[in-house]
Amino acid sequence: MTSIAANSQPDVDRLAVAAAWRVALSEADQESTAAFEDWLGEDPLNATAWAQVQAPWAHVAANATAPEAIVAREEALQRARRSRARRGASSLRRAGGALAAGLVLAASLGLGVWLSARPQAYETAMGERRTVTLADGSHVALDANTLVTAQIGRHGRRLELVRGQARFDVAHDIARPFTVRARNQVVVATGTSFNVDLLGPKVLVTLLEGRVTVLEEPRHWAPIGRTVQVRVVARLTAGQQLIETETEEAAAAPVAAAEIATTNLDRATAWQTGQLVFENEPLRSVAERVSRYSRQRITVDRAAGDLRVSGVFNAGDVSTFIDAVQQGLPVRASQSETGDIQLALRAP
Repeated sequence: MTSIAANSQPDVDRLAVAAAWRVALSEADQESTAAFEDWLGEDPLNATAWAQVQAPWAHVAANATAPEAIVAREEALQRARRSRARRGASSLRRAGGALAAGLVLAASLGLGVWLSARPQAYETAMGERRTVTLADGSHVALDANTLVTAQIGRHGRRLELVRGQARFDVAHDIARPFTVRARNQVVVATGTSFNVDLLGPKVLVTLLEGRVTVLEEPRHWAPIGRTVQVRVVARLTAGQQLIETETEEAAAAPVAAAEIATTNLDRATAWQTGQLVFENEPLRSVAERVSRYSRQRITVDRAAGDLRVSGVFNAGDVSTFIDAVQQGLPVRASQSETGDIQLALRAP
């Protein structure tokens, strides 16, 4: 576990403005602007504050692929954003001209720049699969009913799996770490292939090629002057799968339950060819996967949820799946007026 200490200086307002400029320039993929240069030249102390903010940032860029560096940069972004959000009219008066200059930077940079920094969303409907090519040459294969957002810039490539499942084939670029957030897990890579699946309370990260590091995103960001505990959950090699389960107890605790297992890569990626392969998996998880490819939602009652399923099914073929589980398991299926299907234990 690594402790990263946040910087603390007497002139917090001036440092906050410098941090805001660092965040704005980074998110806009710019080295400088006329407004930034004006602020820098207004007061020698502005340049001093900028140097204090820029030095560790440059160090992070030079070591961008290190897990601790990724978390440090995210911490700086989050803290600067919170600082800007908290400062109202009273803060403007207290900080004077330096803080005022920082708060007008959005208008100085222009609306178009901020819009260009917004993430791009990629989404699939029920039963739909597709592959998209990102601006950096990376490829993302989206499973059915999946949503991925992506923000590709000069300083980094930040993606989030909001729901569903996706495979990421990452274009190698050591200067721009490729991160995928899935709930509170962050996968860090530079050039590799991996699969991420949000399945019920689980986050499944399967490494297909290369190496990746999985971090646990801090649940609470520390204020300036405190330390942040950064946890490396796993460093995976090809063929390994991280299984992180979010329970009510884990959600309230600093560390969630996680395990690493060896997995069959053909089975893990079979969804790309329209097949669903299960080997001794809980019925509740299997039903959730099958539901991704059909408008018929399949639910499983609590008593039947832990029954185990093995088999190969075609994506979208709900009727064959329902027939198979009724024959092989002690369950019965009932259909609602809306067409949804519920699986429940048969009476003895």
